[in-house]
Amino acid sequence: MIRVTGGAFRGRNLRVPAEGVRPTPSMVRQALFSILGGLWADGFEGRTMLDLFAGSGVMAVEALGRGLDTAVCVEKARPVFSVLRGNVDDLGLADRARCLNLDANKFLANDNTEAYDLIYMDPPYALTDLRDAVLLTAGARCRLTPDGVLLLEQDVRHNPPPAVGCLTQFMSRRWGQTQVSFYHVAENSRLSRIV
Repeated sequence: MIRVTGGAFRGRNLRVPAEGVRPTPSMVRQALFSILGGLWADGFEGRTMLDLFAGSGVMAVEALGRGLDTAVCVEKARPVFSVLRGNVDDLGLADRARCLNLDANKFLANDNTEAYDLIYMDPPYALTDLRDAVLLTAGARCRLTPDGVLLLEQDVRHNPPPAVGCLTQFMSRRWGQTQVSFYHVAENSRLSRIV
């Protein structure tokens, strides 16, 4: 089980698959949403999220509990997807969180959504080739709003590229062995005034 750290679902427990996932630690989740709150002066309401490699769905639940309107959760592994879907249903979020049992790269290549405010990528740490391929597709598709942010979680031993496609890294934070890199579309970003 993993506990939600904030928002409307604070204190609720989510199921975690027996194997195949590494949930984002609570300290990291709290820090990330604090940083996002500082970047988005107008708050979380009305925003959308894409959660790639969603696992248990804890990042989407944290975001929705803080006021994000909708989330799309993409998880390829069928046993993990079943847990994700169960967590979303248990919290009554099926109308706000669309869960898809798909490959992240294929989803990005075919997704017709105009843009997301938050894209969260947490691929398996060891699969750096997969991480790079999905990041490249995300950079090529430019699916962030003007103040949108792509967050890439990875092991500190792996160096993310400073830029890929339309995306430019503007911040990186580390908590133990976890590193999160922040990307935006620099050319049209409203974040550049704050960063």
